Amino acid sequence: MQKTFLAAAAAATFFLAALPAAAATQQGAFISVNGGRSHYDVNHLTTNFNDMDDRAFGALAGYRWVVDRPFAIGVEAGYVNLGRFTAGQGHNSYRFEDKVKSEAVLIGANGKWDLPHGFTITAHTGLAHSRAKLDEEYVSYTYAISGYYETTTHYRQTSNDNGIYAGIGFGYDFNENFGITATYDNYSLKAEDITGDKRTANVGVFGGALEYRF
Repeated sequence: MQKTFLAAAAAATFFLAALPAAAATQQGAFISVNGGRSHYDVNHLTTNFNDMDDRAFGALAGYRWVVDRPFAIGVEAGYVNLGRFTAGQGHNSYRFEDKVKSEAVLIGANGKWDLPHGFTITAHTGLAHSRAKLDEEYVSYTYAISGYYETTTHYRQTSNDNGIYAGIGFGYDFNENFGITATYDNYSLKAEDITGDKRTANVGVFGGALEYRF
């Protein structure tokens, strides 16, 4: 499912121009801010992570060129914070809590197709240079006649890796400068220094974006 979406979004970025439409497409620079709800889907988890959802937010800046009205294609760069997922487990002799946070710097290509009456379809795809941070707290209990003792250990690990992202949106332009879009983005990331292997974490984000064009 995730691979199918990534392929479809990437294709849409470059081939929306083949579809018929009519609108006044704008050329120039843009900035956008976005936010939404993230969901982690990690391959081959050995720990029972019990909270895979969090908030995500980010920003993009770029430039679009009109290649064939009403279609424009451009470049973009930005940042996204994808929130975290957590796991916790307790026992008579121990308890632990793991938190994994991720963020990424983005660079890629985007396309915009202006529909009649101010509606729009957008798509983008590119490279995501991600940073994942693991923060683990492990507490062990030692029982004695006088009571029990706790020993707390903290473990932290960071992983920097390259992945890909892609997304698609349906929006509305209030005027030539300002628009709003409902979006779905998928980030296919890795954290090899944390997991010790090449497993992939797909992070899906349903949300919205506000865009201002210069």
